[in-house]
Amino acid sequence: MGFRKNMTEALELPKEIMLNLPLISFIGREEVSIENYKGILEYGEETVRVSTATGILRLTGSGLCIKQLSAECLVVTGKVEKMEFLQ
Repeated sequence: MGFRKNMTEALELPKEIMLNLPLISFIGREEVSIENYKGILEYGEETVRVSTATGILRLTGSGLCIKQLSAECLVVTGKVEKMEFLQ
């Protein structure tokens, strides 16, 4: 991926598209949008685990709910207390 990364940086192209990296956006603590995800591994009111190209993303909190689900984007609402990447 070294060549692609260098080319992406040199041409100032969006990394999330060119390198298939997840793009994660928060709206406060109430909504998380995850683009370029691979799949949902776990879904519950307190934990959501999502597979991405860079590893497993885990959201923990309370009242978590999938608000939107498409092939490109996943939106989780609720009170998000922690976000972490797992190995």
